[in-house]
Amino acid sequence: MAEVDILLAAYNGEKYIAEQIASLLAQTFQDFRIIIRDDGSTDNTPAIIEEYAAKYPDKIKVVHDNAVCRNATSNFFQLLKYAEADYVMFCDQDDVWLPYKVQISIDYMKKTEQDAPRKPVMVFTGLEVTGSRLERTDKFMALGVSKRCYEFESLLMGNCASGCTEMMNRPLWSRLGSYDDCIDLHDHWAALYASVSGVIRHIPMALILYRQHGSNVIGAKTEGMALRIAKFVRDVTLRTITKWKSSRETFKRLYKKFMLLRERMPEDTAPDRLKALDDCIVMFSPNSSAGAKFAAMRRLRFMQHHGLFEYLKMVVRLIML
Repeated sequence: MAEVDILLAAYNGEKYIAEQIASLLAQTFQDFRIIIRDDGSTDNTPAIIEEYAAKYPDKIKVVHDNAVCRNATSNFFQLLKYAEADYVMFCDQDDVWLPYKVQISIDYMKKTEQDAPRKPVMVFTGLEVTGSRLERTDKFMALGVSKRCYEFESLLMGNCASGCTEMMNRPLWSRLGSYDDCIDLHDHWAALYASVSGVIRHIPMALILYRQHGSNVIGAKTEGMALRIAKFVRDVTLRTITKWKSSRETFKRLYKKFMLLRERMPEDTAPDRLKALDDCIVMFSPNSSAGAKFAAMRRLRFMQHHGLFEYLKMVVRLIML
């Protein structure tokens, strides 16, 4: 059994998937297996995958099942069912991994595990944004790299660990559970679980070429203060407030997501983290009073973690809803 399983979710990726698989095979760390699952592609992706699997049968396992996932998150959860290694990494079909990505990730993982034995652990790296032909751009991923960004209170409202940069140990990946439609992003779900029940650490190195080509599920952001101010002004217009009124379903999904996370927490989860999660549940609960919601926001230090603009926007949304 390989020490690392790399889970590659594929769908209509014929333009880039061969280059990605080649970058995985070229890793300096070689004790890994690539598990690929295609979710019903209508282009040449399945043929490309099968060609590589035939050429590298000891390295590549192709999953053939009858599940229909319809999105990348569900596909990754399906792939987790076939994982066996002590360490698991998510892999997108359109990026390129630098040759030492797996080696640096596992070295950092094992060092972190020494300080947190038997705990769920995630490590995640930085990334370099490129164009469709891997040309460098001036963009950066607005995911944050400070310690605060992956504290649990910050992760409740947003993610700082992109799935293609993550490595998880067995105590983490084996506890993520099955897919639920309230889980919008697999990487955020994994980061939340790691933060609330274990340890999450950032490797301050860009170890992946993150290709931007107009069809990415999550893209790079280059928002400066001026743009944020302009967006805030726009957000408080009647049109946007009307849109917020229609976002009840989003809040219901978040409530369901945090309730599911609460149900799946291990018994040894730290009480302060469970309390923070309970406050988040109160904040999004349709049955909570406005006073209870704002009290929960204060306890979660929402403004300190997310800034004045996000705080004011959330206040308006909670009032309107």
